[in-house]
Amino acid sequence: MSNVVPPPNEYDVPVNEPLSTTLAGGERATFTYQPSQQTTPGFVMPIVSASKHAESSYTVWFDDRQVYGPAPVPPTDIDDLAVTFMPAYEFTEELRVRCENLSANTTRRYTVQPVGYEKVDRQGGGE
Repeated sequence: MSNVVPPPNEYDVPVNEPLSTTLAGGERATFTYQPSQQTTPGFVMPIVSASKHAESSYTVWFDDRQVYGPAPVPPTDIDDLAVTFMPAYEFTEELRVRCENLSANTTRRYTVQPVGYEKVDRQGGGE
């Protein structure tokens, strides 16, 4: 993962999990991402991307701490996947991304795609 601060080590687990939903006008959805490892010291997340639509709102939380939005554009578009947070945000419990379709009557498909890594403690063994 180039241009990521801090960079992952060889034991860390990549995270790249796109999820999608369709929202009618006036609806919203919250996408939640949690650790896949039983014990993890947390996540490092430099990229949080989402489908970019007019008349929409985007909000991002790391562990209950709102770090982005509400805003009329996502942190980055899924077609760009640009590094959004430099240095990358680190968190331990969960990432939540809320997408809101503010249109009165247009149905839209929203995809959220966080890209980063889950830190893994190396158990046992020496250097």
